[in-house]
Amino acid sequence: MEPLTRSWRIVRATWLTKKPSARAWYIAAWSAISLLLGSGLYWLDGLHAASWMPASRQTVFSHYEFWRLWTTLFAHADLGHLTSNSFLFFIFGYFLSGYFGVVVFPLSALIFGGFTNAIVLLTYDPTVHLIGVSGVVYWMGGVWLVLYLLLDQQRTYAQRTLRSLGVALAVFMPSTAFDPQVSYRTHFVGFILGAVFAWVFYWFHRETFKAAVVTEIITEEESVPGESDF
Repeated sequence: MEPLTRSWRIVRATWLTKKPSARAWYIAAWSAISLLLGSGLYWLDGLHAASWMPASRQTVFSHYEFWRLWTTLFAHADLGHLTSNSFLFFIFGYFLSGYFGVVVFPLSALIFGGFTNAIVLLTYDPTVHLIGVSGVVYWMGGVWLVLYLLLDQQRTYAQRTLRSLGVALAVFMPSTAFDPQVSYRTHFVGFILGAVFAWVFYWFHRETFKAAVVTEIITEEESVPGESDF
């Protein structure tokens, strides 16, 4: 009697197992440097930047100064504020540009940063100013975590979900008590927009991502107890 065989599929490679693009480091580095330069301009009030960089509901929607939705991304309150944002900005920027190209980072990241600011400012008092790139950082985090969840097929959905939740909690959970100077709603809106963007991006590129998956079929013969070829 022929021995029984069983087989199963093992995923050997996915879109995320390749190395990031060689230019990703430069893109992320120059993007982070632009935050430093913009913040320095804001702190020193060069070209009167302190008067035209920050965004508020009044200046954007009453005075129609829509450029502030983006210039305010490059303004930060102090060095600590800049450092906390620029570190994750660089890390996520490296991976997003390295795996998904400049359309995702920095182009889409900055575009959605402005949209995030617009949504959040509508919920604030007219004179409250919103500065910093944290909305973009959380957008980038939402994009990366969702795309990782969808693309890392070498692990089960349960494993991917636990990893994503672990990273989200470790990176994005506040380490201190509530700070009235921090715009938590900007973080929330940015993350949600990033997650939605990632789902749409994956949908439009799903065939490309699927083509990158390399699988191997493993077969194993096993005898049947109590059976014999005689």
